[in-house]
Order: sequence, then structure tokens, then C-alpha cells
Amino acid sequence: MSSQDNETIIELKGVSKRYGFGDAESYALRNFDLTVKRGEFIMIMGPSGCGKTTLLNIIGLLDQASSGEYYLAGKNVARVSAGKKARFRAKEIGFIFQNFNLVPTLSILENVSLPLIYSGCRKSRRLRMADNILEHFHLREREYYMPYQLSGGQQQRVAIARSLIADPSIILADEPTGNLDSRNSHIIMEELQEIHSQGNTIIMVTHNPALTTYATRVINMLDGEIDTDIKTVDDSELPRGGKNEKVSVKVLPSRDPIQMEITSESDVVVSGENVTTEEAPEEKAEEKETKKPAAKKSSSKKSTKKKSTSKKKGAKK
Repeated sequence: MSSQDNETIIELKGVSKRYGFGDAESYALRNFDLTVKRGEFIMIMGPSGCGKTTLLNIIGLLDQASSGEYYLAGKNVARVSAGKKARFRAKEIGFIFQNFNLVPTLSILENVSLPLIYSGCRKSRRLRMADNILEHFHLREREYYMPYQLSGGQQQRVAIARSLIADPSIILADEPTGNLDSRNSHIIMEELQEIHSQGNTIIMVTHNPALTTYATRVINMLDGEIDTDIKTVDDSELPRGGKNEKVSVKVLPSRDPIQMEITSESDVVVSGENVTTEEAPEEKAEEKETKKPAAKKSSSKKSTKKKSTSKKKGAKK
């Protein structure tokens, strides 16, 4: 795949999603075509039941199309194994939901760090990264709160922080302001706009036409098809380059969004560098350091045992 700015990263060709059989058959998507370039901020609108959420689920590799072709980062998704899809989704796609979907039994800090578990990151490192990104969202003082102790706007900001913790290049948002008042909706949209300005691709579903001013492209859907598709910003004016250092908290090697090639079951190649689920060299060094004192303790125990046995022998004599 070419490394040009604003290259195509998502392409759907004749994608359909149907449910049921025979007379009960219905289509959520029908011969759907869509091309998304890196750096776009797409708003998808339409009446309930027109296929908006189904479209997001297929793009996010949470669902599979009944027919058609889906190319993600130049790869035909149908030819990619479930394991590779899961790794790609964990590293490159962030999800924001209308109902926040925070785990009620986990603290805010633990909720934000949750996606890093799938990257094989150690707990201490996960919590450290979550602490950094919560500071960016001005929520550090509430990181040990439980979800029920936060307002709706704060919970949604936590959900956004969680979606960014793995430094994804694609953000999929399903009505992120649906449960918020106008003030909190504005705060959330300002956060998303800042994220987009760093070069992230955002695809957002909404029912609120007032929010389309934040978008570079507005798509209206009807009965599983595109009704209108309007670009408000030319492709040459889309955000380019890397991401904000404040937002990007990933410790793995930096890279441009979606410069990914899925190769084997065991590793993923990002911008020519192998990134596996193994721990980083720093972490391994930390482990070695922690192991050394333990070894000294065991040796000291052996020496004390030898001394005690020698004393016993002396007593016997």
C-alpha cells in the first residue's frame, strides 16, 4: 500500500447485510459502496433502522457482510483470519458507544487501561499509560472513582480516553452524544475535533444535524443505501502527519496511521517494524532486575542453612 497522505484506508464494494430467509428476509445494507480516506471525519445520518450501526459494526470487524468486498488498509477482510482481525481491531480501531459501556465493577483507571490487555501489556504499564491519558482529559483526580460516581459527560470522556489508549488510527463512534445535554455534547465534539486534527480517521453516527459542522463529509443513509454524500472539505485539506503527543501515549514505536500489513499469525508489521504481543525490552529488563534480588535472597538462605548445619555438627562432636 502506498504511503501517500490521505490514501484510501477503507473501501466497501457492493456490501450487503441481510437477515432471515425467504419471505422473512430483510436487508440492513444493500449493495453498499463506500471509500474512506485517511484523515476524514465522516458523519453518518439517517432514520432508525437504515443500517448505520450495522455499517459501523462491519467496518469495525465486529460483524461480517453477507456479500460484497471489504478492503481495510488494502487487505481483503474476507481472506484474513479471525485472529488477525482481532489483533488489528485491538491495535488500530477505537470504539465509542452511546451508552459508554464502562465496566461498573472497575475503577475509571482500570476501565481506560482495559484495551491494552489484548496487546499483551503488563498491568503496571497499562495503568501508567491510562493515568497519562486521563490527565490529558482532565480526569486524573477521578481515576479511582467508579463509573456511577461520574456524570454522563465525564463517563463519555472516559470512554473516549479508553478508545485512544491503544493509539488507534480509526475511531468509530456510535452516537457518542446521544445521551448528553447540549453543553456536554459540545465538549465531546471539541475533544473529537482535536483528535481528528492530529490525523485520525473518525466515522461517527448521529441523529443531530447540528453536529455536522464538525465533519469533513456528511453521508445520509436510507433503507440500507447512501441517499446523499456531501464533502465539506477537499481531500487535499484533510489533516496530515502524526498525532498529538499529548494524546498519543503508546509506548510502542511511532508510525503513521494505518501503515499496517498483516502477515502471519504471530506478528503484525507496522511501518516495517515487527510489533508482537511480547513485552517491550524495558519491561523485560524490569523483570530481570526484580528477579536478581530474589536470587540473592535464596543464596543467603542457603548460606544460613549451611551455618546452622555446621553448628549442629559441632554440637554433636
